[in-house]
Amino acid sequence: MTARAFLKVSRPPTLAATAVPMLVGGALAWRTLHLMVWWAWLDIVCIGFLMQIGANMLNEYHDYVNGLDTEHSLGIGGIIVSGEVAPLTVWRWAFGLYSGALALGLLLVFFRDPWLLLMGVFAIGAGFFYAGGPFPISATPFGEIFVFFIMGPLEITATELAAGGSITPMAWIASIPVGFLVAAILLGNNLRDRVKDGEHGRRTIPVVLGHQWGFYIICATVLAAFAAVLGFTLSHGLPWSTLIVFMALPLAWVTLRRLNRTNGLMRAVPLMGRLHIVMGLLLALGIMI
Repeated sequence: MTARAFLKVSRPPTLAATAVPMLVGGALAWRTLHLMVWWAWLDIVCIGFLMQIGANMLNEYHDYVNGLDTEHSLGIGGIIVSGEVAPLTVWRWAFGLYSGALALGLLLVFFRDPWLLLMGVFAIGAGFFYAGGPFPISATPFGEIFVFFIMGPLEITATELAAGGSITPMAWIASIPVGFLVAAILLGNNLRDRVKDGEHGRRTIPVVLGHQWGFYIICATVLAAFAAVLGFTLSHGLPWSTLIVFMALPLAWVTLRRLNRTNGLMRAVPLMGRLHIVMGLLLALGIMI
């Protein structure tokens, strides 16, 4: 696989979904534990990116095998459809990336806690069953709930455990708005692909409820992220400084307005990914100060 093909199938806009939990988890270890081990944090960051890229490759592979991707598909990596890389090569690369993530994870298991092994194996299994298997989760209305927990609570608590040595209550609390924002990225992707997905029998939320209600749910999910920060701050679950996430409110408004336009759906993932990374950075900064 060439570097160009690897970059395309990595789908850089989606990597924000991994970057944010790692940043927030690291910020939590810095603030609440004061025992942050930088090499352990960098290790789990590498693990997160390897697994995200591996998941993207598996998604590309299964979408091609199931006939979802064509030359006219929107927003895909496209390296199999274009003939740049053979399907089996993509699958082997995904397997290799997951193997690398597992090897790096074993370092943390010996250094920190056996729970990290269980969390890692669960995350790897999630990557395979999300897009593959006889009943792929990505083809159901439960995909957003699935990524909410994997890329919200699971990744943030695992990062805090790896970097700081334990999991604090604040980690579970901070993972909720992050999970909502990750779910919003997937909703944007599924809203963009609603017609194609429906033609292939997939039952994502936008397919089941239609375009307009799919958009309303994205709006509600983004608002839920802001509401979660506000609610947990008022109840003293998060520090008052985390209210700086509301600086991203104008960006959220602009993003949703653009997404509601027909041509805005073409950039659904990068638009939602940008909002996710901005709010995530502000949340991490609010936790640390």
